[in-house]
Amino acid sequence: MIGYISGTVVYSDSHKSIVLTAQGVGYEIHTATPMVPNRDTALFISHIIREDSQSLFGFESADEKKFFEMLLDVNGIGPKSAFALVSHLGVQQIISAITFENVDILKSAPGVGKKSAEQIVLSLKDKVTKLEIGFSTKDKPVTSGVKTPEKNLLDAHLVKETLAACQGLGFKDNDILPLIQRHLQTGDAKRPEDLVKLILKEMR
Repeated sequence: MIGYISGTVVYSDSHKSIVLTAQGVGYEIHTATPMVPNRDTALFISHIIREDSQSLFGFESADEKKFFEMLLDVNGIGPKSAFALVSHLGVQQIISAITFENVDILKSAPGVGKKSAEQIVLSLKDKVTKLEIGFSTKDKPVTSGVKTPEKNLLDAHLVKETLAACQGLGFKDNDILPLIQRHLQTGDAKRPEDLVKLILKEMR
C-alpha cells in the first residue's frame, strides 16, 4: 500500500495532480486544489483498491489521511464524499460538527446529503471523543499533547453556550464554528461571553 509520495508536480487541475518521483514514476493523485507545476511536493496518501480500479487520495497531513479513512468506515460514505468532507471542512470542523450533532455543516460538503450527514454523526460521535490526533514530520510538534477529558468537557460547554448565543443574534453555525475553534486553540477566551465578544468583533 502506498502511504506517502514526494516528488515534482508535472500536471495539476482542480481534481487531480500527477507527481513525478525521483525513481521516474508519475503518480496520479486526487488533490483538493490545483498544485503549481514544476514545484516539489509531498503528500500523505490513502491508497484505495477496488476490484476494477485503484485510486490515490493525497493529503497535506497524516491527520487528514487518518480522518478520511475513518469516514470510509461509515455506511454509505465513499471515497469521493469522504474526500469532499475533509477538503472543504477540515478535520477540526468535522469533529466539531459531529460532537455537537450539527448536520447542516456536514451537508455543506459537496455530495453529502442529510441522511449521509446523520449517519456520520451516528457512527462517529463516540469515536471522535476518543480520537488522538498526532503530528507528523510535516506538522509542528505540540507541547500539550491530547486534551484531557475534563478539558474536552469544558470546551464542549463553552462551544454550546457560544453557539446558542450567536444563534440568538442571527448568525449561522457554519460561520461561527471556525471562529470558535480558532479562539479555543489560541486560548483567547475562557467564558462564553468573552468568546461571543471576540466573535462579534470579527463578524462586524
